[in-house]
Amino acid sequence: MTDNLKTTHATSETRRKIQPMSEQIDQFFRPDGTLISIPVKLHKKLAVLRHIASELSPDTKYPEKQLNEIIAEFHPDTAALRRYMIEYGILERDGESVYWITKSEIR
Repeated sequence: MTDNLKTTHATSETRRKIQPMSEQIDQFFRPDGTLISIPVKLHKKLAVLRHIASELSPDTKYPEKQLNEIIAEFHPDTAALRRYMIEYGILERDGESVYWITKSEIR
């Protein structure tokens, strides 16, 4: 057990940090896996974006159309989600609109 889990008077910030990530983002997804809304808080937004990106193969480069098809399974605003993934360094893209998972995101 970590020290955070042993603490009896953990702050709400600490409790949030040690709460499993799926519990932090479950509220943003319907039972069928589609995204209800894009979170406003950065740590939750990043968790949601990483969850969506986990559907991508780290060894594959995706043309924009193919990437949009995958993202659309979660939410119809593919452009916003794609933009956020680029902005937060989850995806990279080249000048020909081909996307891939950044090396820092590969686990």
